[in-house]
Amino acid sequence: MSNVMLMVACPSISTLGEVEDCIAEGLRQTRDVGDWLEFEHDLLAAFERPSRSYTAVLCDVLGRRDLHMNYEDIVDALAEIRDPAAVGCLTEALGWEPDWDEYRNLAVKCVWALGAIGTPDAIAAIRDAASSEAFKVREAALHELKRLGA
Repeated sequence: MSNVMLMVACPSISTLGEVEDCIAEGLRQTRDVGDWLEFEHDLLAAFERPSRSYTAVLCDVLGRRDLHMNYEDIVDALAEIRDPAAVGCLTEALGWEPDWDEYRNLAVKCVWALGAIGTPDAIAAIRDAASSEAFKVREAALHELKRLGA
């Protein structure tokens, strides 16, 4: 099947109608049963169709720190959603230093997500990150503060 035919047969999720409720339900169900592979699929859909209706479940999974999950993808989706309700879980994740993240990429993405949200609470968390011992985190925080004019 050619790419053109595939695109007609399987349209991009961004071209579909109201699917946010379906995505939110998929995230909840796959979280509840611990089907992390399917959760990742729903997470990709959430990234393409951001909605605040996903924030609670994404923050819940981010807080579990289950090593079977790609946490950076969750943070990326929260950055797209830009829900002030995510500031708390992003701030907590910013302070987490998992063994597998020696370069602190998760924390840097949390800083970017907080910058995307841009509320006073998010900016306060970024200010705290600007004094991080980790150079990459500190650099990202200082960049976000400058970008936000804060």
